[in-house]
Amino acid sequence: MSITLKTTSRPEDPAEFIVLSILNQLKMGKRVLFFVTGGSSIAVGVRVAEYLRNRPLQNFTKNLTIMLTDERYGPLDHPDSNWYQLIQKGFSLAGATLIPTLIGEESSATVEKFNITLGREMKKANYKIGLFGVGTDGHTAGILPGSGAVEAQALAYGYKTESFERITITPKVIEKLNEAVIWAQGEDKWKIIESLQKEEIEIIKQPAQILKKIPLLTIFYGK
Repeated sequence: MSITLKTTSRPEDPAEFIVLSILNQLKMGKRVLFFVTGGSSIAVGVRVAEYLRNRPLQNFTKNLTIMLTDERYGPLDHPDSNWYQLIQKGFSLAGATLIPTLIGEESSATVEKFNITLGREMKKANYKIGLFGVGTDGHTAGILPGSGAVEAQALAYGYKTESFERITITPKVIEKLNEAVIWAQGEDKWKIIESLQKEEIEIIKQPAQILKKIPLLTIFYGK
């Protein structure tokens, strides 16, 4: 495992970093699976797609698949949906395979389909990279401290929280990634960043600790 810290408040910096990693793999003929997330990280994900659109890809994007780390359950295109917010901000990439989580079905069927799709795409991919945020409570993706998502044995997990009904990848997915990038802005998150560097905390208490199992972890943080 390798943890690299970079100080910046510019979403362009992690976006450029991710683009270079993705392109390096695509140019080697690999199938790349890229996980994007919501919240403050939307700005990074949108720029990744923008930068890829502006590169002479020579049809490389046919080997790129993009999925969400987590979603807020509801009707298609509901305003709190991470995917909807990404699309509204300009997230698009011709040639790549974009797979939203919401399918217009009830929650249990949506979780089941997400689990099946994750299994299929994880097997197909030669390189798996994820963009993650972290919360001040130590959560990442939709994996909240003390939740059933932490110890779930499936690849996808759905559950109700105080704010949203969440559908998320589980630690079973995260620990199989080749690379991850964290975008963490705000001094209130620095304690979490420091604990990722220096402490071993139970994942049930701080789910973000699972990210340390990924071979390459780069953290972009700032005020």
